[in-house]
Amino acid sequence: MIGKLPINSAGDLDVSGMSSGVSGRPVAVFDLDDTLVRGDSFGRFLRVLLLRGPGRAAASLMSAVFLLPLFFLPPTRRLAIAGFLWLATVGVPSSRFAELAEEFAAAHTAGPRRIAVALQRLHAHLDAGDRVVVATACADPVATAVCRGLGLDTVEVVAAQLRRGRCSFRAVRGCLGAEKVLRLHEAGIAIPVAYAYTDSATDLPLLQSATHRYLIDPTPRGLQRVGDELGTEFTVLRSRPVDA
Repeated sequence: MIGKLPINSAGDLDVSGMSSGVSGRPVAVFDLDDTLVRGDSFGRFLRVLLLRGPGRAAASLMSAVFLLPLFFLPPTRRLAIAGFLWLATVGVPSSRFAELAEEFAAAHTAGPRRIAVALQRLHAHLDAGDRVVVATACADPVATAVCRGLGLDTVEVVAAQLRRGRCSFRAVRGCLGAEKVLRLHEAGIAIPVAYAYTDSATDLPLLQSATHRYLIDPTPRGLQRVGDELGTEFTVLRSRPVDA
């Protein structure tokens, strides 16, 4: 069950009651996709599953005609995701699902996909004794497998959650936007955190809940949106030159 988000009268996430978590070490929170590794990890994993085997691939391609238009409409996006998730996982046991996640992560985290500037920052926080958390909308067990593929076996992972039903998996808990901050609080992390790293304006609630804020390779639109909300109170880190 998704927790009720504490929203104030202005429509923003109210973090005033989230400061009672475990104190002590500074906390550094990193997003996963396009922050530590390039690409939509769970989306890529689903595509691998959807095209695994001729029967599943044929059913997925036929269903995509109906599901893709739903995906691009916000009111029906959850329905489309549920449909693709059913197609990808129907008949796949939990143990096999975990094995497939590990196989995918090994390829997904290959050298060129790693974002060195963020990984260097993460290891610097570990060396400093900070509490490091990867908080991501990528669902487990994929998120944890990807972190292992990046060599982050000891890092805490707060991820979206799936549940195995009678014949397939379904999404039961998200970790995106304001929900990500709530999930961190539920994990015993006091808000505001010391450091937040992300690539996306979708994580504005996280950035607003951090003392030191970092954007990794933001898009021009994302950079503009974050700037509109935070002014100059954040730092941009680039892993590659910006196109002229």
